[in-house]
Amino acid sequence: MKAVTYLKQFLSLKSLCLIIGGSLVYSIGFNMFILPCNLYNGGFLGIAQLLGYFMRNVMGLSFVTDNYIGIIYFLLNIPLMLLAIRKFGKDFLVKSAVCITSYSVLLSLVPVAEHNYLPDTITACLAGGILCGLGCGMTLMSKGSGGGEGILGLLLMHRYHNMSVGKVFNIINIFVFGSCILLYDVAAAVYSIFFAVITSVVLDKAYLPSITVTMIVITKIDLVEEVIFAAVHRGVTKIKGIGAYSGEDTNVLLTVVSKVESMKLRHLLEECDPNIFIIEYENVSVIGNFEKRL
Repeated sequence: MKAVTYLKQFLSLKSLCLIIGGSLVYSIGFNMFILPCNLYNGGFLGIAQLLGYFMRNVMGLSFVTDNYIGIIYFLLNIPLMLLAIRKFGKDFLVKSAVCITSYSVLLSLVPVAEHNYLPDTITACLAGGILCGLGCGMTLMSKGSGGGEGILGLLLMHRYHNMSVGKVFNIINIFVFGSCILLYDVAAAVYSIFFAVITSVVLDKAYLPSITVTMIVITKIDLVEEVIFAAVHRGVTKIKGIGAYSGEDTNVLLTVVSKVESMKLRHLLEECDPNIFIIEYENVSVIGNFEKRL
């Protein structure tokens, strides 16, 4: 009971549903569409697969089947969790520990399909990539991480403004798929790369905090910038303008926020000024003091 009480301090019902739901979606995508095609995942899960192959075929441990990948993945994440707690604190640690455990358990419990049920490997890569990217994005939206490249990506996002979890995933894949080319045939490696690219693209779209948005807010009401300060704690540039048609004084506010923050701001700003005019540009490049947040 003490453990449950402790978890409730950091883990809401919404976060728990995102973690379990995301882990389940990911496990279905991977076990039902990717493994039956004898393809490899990217990131740390791909490293876990390679280690499983090494244990089976080099060390002779025949009991290490595909369902052991979840266990190997869990062990690989222990040192990353120790690094993450220093940067993100207990809240992130607890949610990530639940995420990693959920991934590991569900990857072991969801049955691996005996064969590819889709008409070809490309279709399986598309289906698996969409589900895996969506599942990973859902777990990240809980403000935790499924571990591996998720934790590493979040750490690098805080240091390098142009970095994202999807980009880190692709960098790790150079090693993983390079090993696949040596161990298997080129076709398997190419299909695995295609699957990984689909996963990373969907992940970066599903994980809304990684999307940077420029908001241009045009209003005739004063002190609207205070709403932005209070709601998302972001800097605002205020420009005094004149309406070309009406000739009236207008406030033009420029700020850069995450996609999640922009969705929150839209509602608050419309309440503040029903006649407000907002322009948004997504995936802008930012140089300077802009903090990427979980």
